[in-house]
Amino acid sequence: MASSFEQDQQLFADTILKLQIHSALAKENIKNKKSPVPLLAQSCSLLDNFPTRSQHWTPAQETLINSLKIDSWLALTDACIQANDLIQAESSLHRLSALQEAAAGPLSLRSKANKSSRNKSRDTGRSSNNTSATVATTIPETAHVSDNPPSATSNPSYAEATTEQRQAANDLIQTWEKLSQVYSDMGKQDMANNFAKRSEKMREHLKNQQPQ
Repeated sequence: MASSFEQDQQLFADTILKLQIHSALAKENIKNKKSPVPLLAQSCSLLDNFPTRSQHWTPAQETLINSLKIDSWLALTDACIQANDLIQAESSLHRLSALQEAAAGPLSLRSKANKSSRNKSRDTGRSSNNTSATVATTIPETAHVSDNPPSATSNPSYAEATTEQRQAANDLIQTWEKLSQVYSDMGKQDMANNFAKRSEKMREHLKNQQPQ
């Protein structure tokens, strides 16, 4: 009887093989002027149901699966947009953006908002305990405030980010821009404007993270 390690490794190998078959068949469909969307959707479903974490996966295997998830959803969204299937393009882009935002790690706007919320909660708790103590602890911080925005080298988010996280953050901007265009094509201008603003905010956020 195969061990759980062997079973997991076999599952990994089988999944990679299925993805290769789906990819080859999708390319064949495109060549024959058929829609690749059903096959690409199967690949996305296969990866979404794949256990991302296991005590038997190596870091390289985990990284590969996460990367394949993003690549598969990107291929599906592009195929849906090309086929003018706006409904499926919308849902696929939302799934892709969620994966990219998670992959962006400390560079995501969600991470920034969480840090801001934690800092605010910490400051609120500090002031409720002792207002004078809060004033005393904030004075040294404000004494070093510069008129210039903080450089990326002093920003922990930039220091923490890997090359893959920076790439995911930049790719996320493009995904939100695509969502904006899809919503515009659907006549949902409010949603289109929302994602246009979100992509611009992310672009500015990453610009502020760059080394001066």
